[in-house]
Amino acid sequence: MPLQPCRSALTRGRHALRLAPSCVRSYSTIDAIRASSASESTPTTPTPESFKIPEAGTTTAAQSSSGRAPRWSQTPEGMKAPMQLDHAKRPHNKIWLVNSSPERLDAMYVRLLGPRGDKVLPEELKWLAVTHKSFDQGRRGFNDRLAMMGKFTLMMEASKMIISQEPRAPEPGPPGSRKPFEHEQLAHVDNLSLQNPRDFLDKEKMYKLAEATGLIDVLRWKPRLTNRLQASGVETVANSAIYAIVGAITLQHGSVIASEFARNKILARMLRGH
Repeated sequence: MPLQPCRSALTRGRHALRLAPSCVRSYSTIDAIRASSASESTPTTPTPESFKIPEAGTTTAAQSSSGRAPRWSQTPEGMKAPMQLDHAKRPHNKIWLVNSSPERLDAMYVRLLGPRGDKVLPEELKWLAVTHKSFDQGRRGFNDRLAMMGKFTLMMEASKMIISQEPRAPEPGPPGSRKPFEHEQLAHVDNLSLQNPRDFLDKEKMYKLAEATGLIDVLRWKPRLTNRLQASGVETVANSAIYAIVGAITLQHGSVIASEFARNKILARMLRGH
């Protein structure tokens, strides 16, 4: 029995010796690849000044050679069931038509983002940003993650707008209370204690912006009750779409471009009443 640990150690040692030549060969190959890549010139990263918004409809070589229909236009074949599994108690609640016209979608982006707003995002991303997870059971993708990114971007810009305002006089404390520390560089930050960034992103204000720009007409979602959109949560779906559009711009073009759109096209319009 005392010999068992020794035998297992010898077995592991023989196994390591067998693998050693292959490991040496793999490491030598990796070193050769690194040496060749280091000798090549490193591409320069474009600066914000040289950044150009891509034209809508431009596709890569892989997309053009595949010849397949885009995912937004049809349900993937591998995600279709051979028979319908869900049945509504009231058949009229199953009937709901959504927009399928690219021209109508582009017109909404122009109204929301300004001239050439339809050129800001590629085609697939434009459709994904206005697609809720209730549409087609989420089989064509949905905008939850884009909405989360866009909400963070808008909250950050709203906070920056509050801080950029003139310092506000703090509310007087009770008599005999300790006087807080004051500094001219911290006076603007104290505005956040008097105004919340969520005040800029009010649900009703964002819904009115969605109505003014025609976003309600191009939303891809399935309401629970087709004749009662408010009870089905149309405000929440519209707000998520606005967040998702900002999130898509953030992921596509970076935080600098997204901040300009969020500040000038979203927050400024809600402040002045669209």
